[in-house]
Amino acid sequence: MRPPRKPPTFPHLTRQFSTSKPLPRKPFPLHPSPSTFSKTFTNPTPHHTPTKFPSTFLQPHTPAFKNWFLQTPPYNRLNIPYLHSLSSSYSLDVHVPVEITPPTPGSDVEITSFSWNSFLDYLSLPTDEIDGYNDDIGSDTTIPKLYLTQHQPPHFLLKDLPPPFTHLGFNIRSTSSRRYQQTQPSNPVNTPLKPTNNSKLPEIDIYSSSIWLSRSSPLPSKQTHTPLHRDPSHNIFLQLSSSKKIIAIPPKLGSKIFTHLYQHSRLESTDPRGRIRDGLLTWKESNVFERVVWGCDDGDEEVDMEYDEVEREVVELLEFCRDEVFETVVERGEAVFIPEGWWHSVKSVPDEEGGEGGGVVGSMNWWFQ
Repeated sequence: MRPPRKPPTFPHLTRQFSTSKPLPRKPFPLHPSPSTFSKTFTNPTPHHTPTKFPSTFLQPHTPAFKNWFLQTPPYNRLNIPYLHSLSSSYSLDVHVPVEITPPTPGSDVEITSFSWNSFLDYLSLPTDEIDGYNDDIGSDTTIPKLYLTQHQPPHFLLKDLPPPFTHLGFNIRSTSSRRYQQTQPSNPVNTPLKPTNNSKLPEIDIYSSSIWLSRSSPLPSKQTHTPLHRDPSHNIFLQLSSSKKIIAIPPKLGSKIFTHLYQHSRLESTDPRGRIRDGLLTWKESNVFERVVWGCDDGDEEVDMEYDEVEREVVELLEFCRDEVFETVVERGEAVFIPEGWWHSVKSVPDEEGGEGGGVVGSMNWWFQ
């Protein structure tokens, strides 16, 4: 009998390696019922793993799906008059922080502030108008990629984004309701968050929420990418439009990978616990995460990718432990649960039905305990 294969222990290698597309990971298991999801939290020692929810769970209870997007396929073009009408009743021009990725390869991401309405106009521009804009400024390259990432939604959007927890079988603690409301600017259009009082249901606290918005594109090089990281709280992630792909890695395995990259000086914008200083990785650091986690993930095309010895050690470990690693594509209306401490990376999926442009990749998430 052959002895069991041992996992790689990050041996010191002395040459570069190449590989093609990584082997398949485990799919996110589909939860059977929204009312039974919360029961997994009643166990005194719960063991949570990533879970996927079909569109029937949360989409019917989230007005943003009907109000924000034109109700014609592929359902990812913004209803600009409606969204402008929400902000027009507010006297101040709301600004949001936006990541800017320059078109030049190897350039670091920057963050700047955009007015909400200006960012909406950018998201909805047809591709030919963006090309025309480039001609006006005398540029022979595409304009920078803009990405509203991990920012609390402007308060006037909240009535279309009710937290999903009552539909998943939870009570929301009253103290959590007050704290969650206090994180949003006060405004008459803000719909109060009401706690539930079914004593038989498990109670949770909502810690924060974030919205994610970018233009869709059919090109793999134009996709948005959130590098490998972990959250200190549980995460419900809802896809509002278009699609995203998620890889989730269990806490111990993810920490081993992160520590290895950190100790070999591949990560300089982080601390040893995985926290990113100033909120941004350099292009070089982000590229390392994308290479080792995603590999040559360019659709069906098989492309060899070169790895140095440090990267290859991580790739080998992920291949060996692929039965512990979860991966899924989250389509419009679907949602996923990512347990606290699980490392995960997210990227948008090329929009094959993009046509003349103007499509949007939209997501919303809530952190809770």
